[in-house]
Amino acid sequence: MPRVVFIWGLVAFAATAAAFSPVHPSISSLKPCSKNNLFAPQRNGFKHMTQSTTALNVVGGDIAGLASKALEVTASSLKSGPWGVAALSGISSVIVTAFTMIRQAYSFSVGYGFSIFGMGLYSLLSFSDAYNFGTFQGIKGSAAACLLMSTLFYGFRLGGFLLFREYTVQSKREQFKNLDKSHRLKRIPLALSVGIFYALLFCPALYALRAGDLAGNLSKISFLGAGVAWFGAILEAVADAQKYVVKGSVSDETTFAGPTGFTYKICRHPNYLGELIFWFGVFLGGAPSFGTQIVPWVSSGFGLFGIYSIMTGATKRLEGKQEEKYKGQEKYDEYVASVKAPLFPFLS
Repeated sequence: MPRVVFIWGLVAFAATAAAFSPVHPSISSLKPCSKNNLFAPQRNGFKHMTQSTTALNVVGGDIAGLASKALEVTASSLKSGPWGVAALSGISSVIVTAFTMIRQAYSFSVGYGFSIFGMGLYSLLSFSDAYNFGTFQGIKGSAAACLLMSTLFYGFRLGGFLLFREYTVQSKREQFKNLDKSHRLKRIPLALSVGIFYALLFCPALYALRAGDLAGNLSKISFLGAGVAWFGAILEAVADAQKYVVKGSVSDETTFAGPTGFTYKICRHPNYLGELIFWFGVFLGGAPSFGTQIVPWVSSGFGLFGIYSIMTGATKRLEGKQEEKYKGQEKYDEYVASVKAPLFPFLS
């Protein structure tokens, strides 16, 4: 299925590019066979074959030129100007849409992780002339570079883990498959909308890269934000791995098995907590570079509020499911009594 989607994606892209590309003179000069010269191509086969090959080469060249121009404009928009968030939205939406064509649920899972990684990678390439990303010292000496690296780690780790979990846990595989309720073309609006949302989340990292190395207290705040982001990303990674191992060792899903130790002593959903800490760190790391610019403040603010609402809502839903499923079981009741915070420690 992924191969089919990829091929049709190339076909759609080629058709769109060809439709909007300027018509080359050699193409416009080609005439269809009339009724009287229906067999003319057979009499002049080499000539028509040459014209067809020329037409294909022209269309291919136009597509390559269009793609090259799009990449160039995107990189330029990331580095400066008012269209930075729009460029991020384009990158994210393309990646999310591709994954959503495979599985509808990928828009919120695998596509989410790899879209963050994709925006980070594109930013890395776009700003490679301004930062020394090739050495550890170069990264360590720049808060913006540290922040960018946290997004790359976060996105690749999350997307890879969710994909690995789906293909190794049958219940997750069936769950994702059952969510394929919409026709593929009808999934595009959803993919585009969440792609824009992921761009809002990534926005602080972009503006941190644009601002370069800050001075004084602003630099300290930016480094603090990068450190918080790394802490959140690692916390979520450890919690996800811990839960995967524990859940994988249990055959009876109706019995509560945990996890209950290590990161799950902090709160009952440390993976969600880690995600919130990560995005707060990204916001904190980028905020010193916003200055008086309205776009990054509004975009990043919406992104942070959105992820907070999503994760707190997800926590409430999961808490309700677990209580309905496990309440009355001794191990579950003891765990809830000992770890009182569902999400935020000390705020239960």
